[in-house]
Amino acid sequence: MTTRWRVVTWNVHGSASPDLVLIAAHLRECTPDVVALQEVRRHQARRLASMLGWRRRWTRKHHPYSPLLWWRTEGVAVLTPHSIGDAARTTLTPGVSTWVYRHRVLLSVTVRQRGRSLRVHCTHLSSTSTDERIEQARRVATVVRADTTASVVAGDLNTHPHDLGEIVREFHAAGLRDVGGDSTNPAVRPLQRLDMVLVPDAAVVHEQRVPDGGDRWAELSDHLPVLVEFELPD
Repeated sequence: MTTRWRVVTWNVHGSASPDLVLIAAHLRECTPDVVALQEVRRHQARRLASMLGWRRRWTRKHHPYSPLLWWRTEGVAVLTPHSIGDAARTTLTPGVSTWVYRHRVLLSVTVRQRGRSLRVHCTHLSSTSTDERIEQARRVATVVRADTTASVVAGDLNTHPHDLGEIVREFHAAGLRDVGGDSTNPAVRPLQRLDMVLVPDAAVVHEQRVPDGGDRWAELSDHLPVLVEFELPD
C-alpha cells in the first residue's frame, strides 16, 4: 500500500497585497493535499482558506513597524483540504527580536488523509548569510529527526548556487532529500531557486512543477509556486 501526496510551497509576498482570488484559483487548480505559504499575513491565510473551503494553521514570523499596525504582521501558514492538527512553533533564531525581519520560525503540523499522516514543516530561512541559513536548516532538521511521522520540509530556503548543497545536506541526516527543480525567483524572469519541497528518502516522486514565470506571475508575487507530487509506502 502507498499514499500519494501533492505539496505546494509558495512565498506569496503578502506585504505587496497580492490578489488572493487569483492565488486561490491557482491553488485550486493544483489540487494539493498541502500548501505551505511564506510571507503571508494572518488575515490573508484566513481568507485563502475560506475561499478554498480548507483548514489552516498560521504562526507569526515577525512584527514589522509598530503594535498599531498589528495586521501587517508576517508569518508562515499551512493550508489543507484534509484534517490538520498537532501544530507546533519553533523559533530558529533565539535571541533575535520578533520586531526584526531576521527573526525566523518553523511551523510544524500533521495533515491526515484517508487514515495516513504527513508531518509538514513550513519555514522561511535567512536571506542574510549562508552561515545563518545553515544554522537554521540544522535546527529544522533537528525537529524533523524528532518526529516519528513521515515528514516534508517546504518553504523559501533562500538558497544560493554556492550554498544550496550545504543547506540541503543538513537535512540528509533527517532522512530528507531535494528533488531538484527550476528557478523560482524573481517571478517575472526566474534566475535563482529559492523555494523547494524536501521529501522522505523513501518517496517516489511523480511530478515536480514550477511555472515558467512572466508578467502574470509577477503580479501575484516575486516568487513562483512549487508543486511536488510523491508517493510514500504505508
